[in-house]
Amino acid sequence: MVQISTSYRKAQSIVDPEFLPQAHERQLLEQLWHSGRLQRHLDALERFYREKREEFKQLLDTTSDNDELVEIAQYLVVQSGIVDRLAETLDQIKEIESEIWIQGELGNHDRNKIAEEWTLRHARSWREWRIKEYLYAVEQMEDRLTACLQQAS
Repeated sequence: MVQISTSYRKAQSIVDPEFLPQAHERQLLEQLWHSGRLQRHLDALERFYREKREEFKQLLDTTSDNDELVEIAQYLVVQSGIVDRLAETLDQIKEIESEIWIQGELGNHDRNKIAEEWTLRHARSWREWRIKEYLYAVEQMEDRLTACLQQAS
């Protein structure tokens, strides 16, 4: 069985439950997963966990229980807030560009104002949804996660 360090047990209560997908969100995430749209997160998560080797070592005493590994891996995602800075930035830019195009079709051509309004209205929820995508993907990558952690040990 995995022995969780005391620092993890204390930090565990810090994870905000709003990041955990609700039942209806899990259904959507499951659909996204099966359609292949969340697969791209796996490589980013592997890189993220390799970079977080020291944090894993501090939080984990052994690596034999996959449920505990997933829980710690999810904790690290929530704690960090960002897994792949470049991909996440590019994805947000794509969303903003899409909004600029839609607004342009409606006659609004002020790109800066549209981008600012998108950021004020949608950036936080976009970020929260991305975290939920990552948390779901972590659940689906147990085998790959175990390999990452074995490399981290």
